[in-house]
Amino acid sequence: MQTSLIIESNGSGKEKLDQLLKDGWTVQSITANHGKSYNDFLIILEK
Repeated sequence: MQTSLIIESNGSGKEKLDQLLKDGWTVQSITANHGKSYNDFLIILEK
């Protein structure tokens, strides 16, 4: 099972990432996201 989320440059999304990690998800990949800010990251997690 996989899910994904975006961590924005302002830190938005970090709380969701922390909760997913506590729930047993593991990070599969981290990719720079070509969105509105080059500081955004697309994170794919797997359980």
